[in-house]
Amino acid sequence: MLGSKNKLVISPFLFVQYSMCPAWLWHNLYTDPNLKGELPELALKLMEQGVLHEKDYIKDLDFKEVDEKDPSKAFRITRQLMKQGVDRIYQGAIETEIDGNIWRGRPDLLEKMPGKSKLGNWFYVPVDIKSSKKIKPDHEYQLAFYARVLKDIQNKLPDQAVIINKEKKRLDLQITEELLSKMYDRVNQILSVLAGQKPNLHCRSACKQTPWGHICLSDCKKVNDAALIYNIRDTTLYKLRDAGIETVNEVANLDYTTPQFGITAATWKRIVLQAQSLKNDKLIWLGKLQIPSADYKIYFDIEGDPLLEIEYMFGFWLGSEQKFKYFLAQKPEDEEQMWRAFLAWLKELPDNYIIYHYANYEKAVIKKLEERYGGSKELDIFKDRLVDLFKIVKDSVIFPLYFYSVKDLAKSRFINYKWRHKKAGGAQSIFWYEKWLETQDKQVLQDIIDYNEDDVIATQHLHNWLLKASNQ
Repeated sequence: MLGSKNKLVISPFLFVQYSMCPAWLWHNLYTDPNLKGELPELALKLMEQGVLHEKDYIKDLDFKEVDEKDPSKAFRITRQLMKQGVDRIYQGAIETEIDGNIWRGRPDLLEKMPGKSKLGNWFYVPVDIKSSKKIKPDHEYQLAFYARVLKDIQNKLPDQAVIINKEKKRLDLQITEELLSKMYDRVNQILSVLAGQKPNLHCRSACKQTPWGHICLSDCKKVNDAALIYNIRDTTLYKLRDAGIETVNEVANLDYTTPQFGITAATWKRIVLQAQSLKNDKLIWLGKLQIPSADYKIYFDIEGDPLLEIEYMFGFWLGSEQKFKYFLAQKPEDEEQMWRAFLAWLKELPDNYIIYHYANYEKAVIKKLEERYGGSKELDIFKDRLVDLFKIVKDSVIFPLYFYSVKDLAKSRFINYKWRHKKAGGAQSIFWYEKWLETQDKQVLQDIIDYNEDDVIATQHLHNWLLKASNQ
């Protein structure tokens, strides 16, 4: 992150790292590298897929490639190609110096466009090839970054940039003053970290997807930082810190009935009670537990792949029978077949059943697939009998925990359920599915099935614990 003469170097990937976890940048520079963990397998898979998608897109294009690795030499080669008016440059290196810092990057493509610039009657716009369907905020920052660098090189700011998405469609992005202003703000935030300013402590789920997530959690625990409070927003943390309130205990000592610092009453009550739960290491019950019930209890979980935009598994634990039932799309094109089999199975269910799931994903997927493939009268009944245990948990009890996923609750000392696979998790399941599609390894497929079965059994354990604990 230091260039020649110890100037700070900022590059587009830093936008991704910062948005996931600002401390990622800081730890890369200032923490013992022996403490660095591994990137999750899914993150590595995403990088691999991005490269493959990029290679697949460019294979039929005419371009000049800059394969020089040395940044300075690569920049000289790129400038020469731009001066020559080459139509398309692949992996061109661009850079400029702004306020004593080096802005350096390699857009996937530089495309020649008609228009006056320092180069002649043409200029270049940045094009990035992404394996997502839509333009994400980090993509916008990156393209605005490239556009600003190009402004200095060609004396013209491109008024637009382009994303090539996973479907190989061109998505135009307007380079507006508003976008540039947001990008400058993010650059300044990143530069402060590169210069040695350690970011405020925080404890996000996204941190777990970085090599330093365990250190973020450890740092917060060492000082009992208020960032440990479940689901506390950065804006709320800033307000507390500005008021001199830094720790979980300090938040716990506040009166939850008297909101302060412009924080809403509902948020205030929640964070103070959550802090009290952590401080005392005890559950806090918020009210009488009310969970709908029926004779035939079913526990439901869906596995989906956002990379392929498909749902590949519906899993059900038939609690009354202690039996696992699942529907699986072994190929992405089998999603509709899986849905049809699920609809047919609904006709076999007894009259008096109820479906427990955790969080809103299952409801959202059912709605989406019904719109895509059609529903049935049995599906209407099924939807009416869905019970979200996450909502019940949030309304009924506060756990002395940092995260509230079904795994965090079920693995806690309160329930003590253990998954069979040590890497079990939603992201890992997606990685396994992608791996299954590539290798057709039956063991990988079985890992997916076992993981889903553990998820639905864990949901039953959570349900049973709620019923038992609330009666004690």
